[in-house]
Amino acid sequence: MERESLTAVLKRAAEDLGYVFYIGSESLLAAKVTVLPAVWLTVPVLKRVSGRRERRDTYAVRLRLMMAGVPDDAGSREVWRILEDDAAALYGAVRACERVRSVRGLKVSPETKPLTPRGETAVAAEFEAEMFYYGHENEVYNSMMSFL
Repeated sequence: MERESLTAVLKRAAEDLGYVFYIGSESLLAAKVTVLPAVWLTVPVLKRVSGRRERRDTYAVRLRLMMAGVPDDAGSREVWRILEDDAAALYGAVRACERVRSVRGLKVSPETKPLTPRGETAVAAEFEAEMFYYGHENEVYNSMMSFL
């Protein structure tokens, strides 16, 4: 359930930055985003599972950060800069989570056209987060090994 931990960290950090947080399939984004500024989290994708006693799950994270304003406006460059800074802050919040082993590969790119009918300025942010924990099955294994 590390996906839930990762989602909770991102939700809390986005709300602390003043964003409304949404999660779901990107195909629903235009219909579901009703308030700006907003952060849309596409459901994190489990890319890798590794580790023997300490399980490590690597998730691909994709966020869309949106603020009011059309990307063609003269002020859009400033809005993109703010959104990039906020994407970096979300990346940092994940990095600070105790269940996170590593976060790498932050890539932030401006969206060239609005994602919703509201006409917002947006950026897409992507990175990988490696979460770690001792899973239930590992706890059972470790307790069995302690008796031997």
